[in-house]
Amino acid sequence: MIQKEILKKIKEYDTIIIHHHVNPDPDCIGSQLGLKYLIQASFSDKKVYAVGTHTERTKFMGELDVVNDEVFPEALVIIVDVGDTKRIDDERFKLGKELIKIDHHPLTETFCNLEWVDTSYAACCEMIIDLYVQSQDELILTNEAARVLYAGLLTDTGRFYYNSVTERTLRYGAIVYEYDFDKLELYSHLYFRSVDDLKFVGYIMNNFEYTENGLGYMKINQELLDKFNVSPDYASGLVNTLGNLKEIIMWMFFTEDKGLGKIRTSFRSRGPIVNKLAAKYGGGGHMWASGTLADNWETVDKIIKDADELCKEFKKGL
Repeated sequence: MIQKEILKKIKEYDTIIIHHHVNPDPDCIGSQLGLKYLIQASFSDKKVYAVGTHTERTKFMGELDVVNDEVFPEALVIIVDVGDTKRIDDERFKLGKELIKIDHHPLTETFCNLEWVDTSYAACCEMIIDLYVQSQDELILTNEAARVLYAGLLTDTGRFYYNSVTERTLRYGAIVYEYDFDKLELYSHLYFRSVDDLKFVGYIMNNFEYTENGLGYMKINQELLDKFNVSPDYASGLVNTLGNLKEIIMWMFFTEDKGLGKIRTSFRSRGPIVNKLAAKYGGGGHMWASGTLADNWETVDKIIKDADELCKEFKKGL
């Protein structure tokens, strides 16, 4: 059993460093910090670090660590919620003595000594909970670990709404929900909005575009972000604003990110397969939820054209 193999490796090392993907979402940070807290509580003699950078959306979840280069060569490196090397935050993961991957996205690249890749899990946090469930006699789940793991489950399943949710997802959600953490405070960080935020959502609903083939999309440039005083993190996270419209089967957000020098591109669908389209433009993800980074608005227009063709072909097959 792969979960037991991973635990065996963790036991062998005094130092463990956990990495996440660039532009992390709550499932990414939740699985990273959840695993860190799980190991710390279970093996108090080990040094466990979570490295990388937060987005505005994830800062409330917990602090990340600063680690010197010399710590890596004797460390076990665990990479969560990311399947390919180009999307891993902090390239020093390559310096680790051994590498483990834990990911629920389709396999795109094999580069670790031990890889647990399983798309049957709705979230990477569900995988970390499963790691705990399979070895409850050896692992200790704390309130703080349960808090961040539940946050990741909530967001990556759309509050347990998406078709990736299984009986196991709900059961594991119940396991962490039982722990003593402030649910209302957690929901406030994840879902409460300011007046500026609400005005921005109103603008989106009044100005998004859609095609006769069922593609909906919204272009958000820096001028719009400044006008409504919202961050690229927040804006790109609103992609599912278009998800419940009858006329739309695929929806996309394109959000300019001045810090990255790129345009964040989010793909969502309830029909056409989008991860191959994302891969064509250097990204990846799930069959119905993927993303990439576009270099310019000309590339965005090409993506929109390809996506509209996907919708057209999908409708032909119905």
